[in-house]
Amino acid sequence: MRLAPEELSPTEALLELCCVVEGVRARISRAFGLTPQQAQLLTALATGPLSHGELATRMHCDKANVTGLVDRLERRELIRRRPDPSDRRVSLVSLTHCGTELVERFKQAVGTAIAVPLTSLTPADLHHLATLAQSTAQTLRQS
Repeated sequence: MRLAPEELSPTEALLELCCVVEGVRARISRAFGLTPQQAQLLTALATGPLSHGELATRMHCDKANVTGLVDRLERRELIRRRPDPSDRRVSLVSLTHCGTELVERFKQAVGTAIAVPLTSLTPADLHHLATLAQSTAQTLRQS
C-alpha cells in the first residue's frame, strides 16, 4: 500500500526520492555499459583529479573497492592514473578525453530522464524543489 504524500515524513520522502533517482542512474549506467559504481566514480572525477582515498570517501567505500573500479575503467581507457607531484606514493586518478565525453553524455541522459517527468510541475514548484534539494544536501553534508 502506497502512502499519500502528506502521510510521509520528510525522511521517508527523501529515502523514496533517493531510491527513485538511484534507479534512474542505475538504468542509465547499464545503458552506457557501466555499473552504477563505475558511473559514480566517473562522475566524481568530473570536477578534477582525485586520489584513491578521496574517491573512497566520496563513494562511501574503502580504497580496495576503488582500486578494482579504477583498474577496470583504466583498461577501458576512460580514466588514467598519474603520480601526485607533491607525494609520489599517491596516485591521482583523472578522466581521459573519452571518459570526459562519456560523463557528459551520461549526465545529460540522467538529467533528461529526471527533468522530462518533472515538466508537469510549475516553474515555481521546480524552483522550490531545487532550493529545498540544495539546502537539504548542504545540511546533510555538514552532519
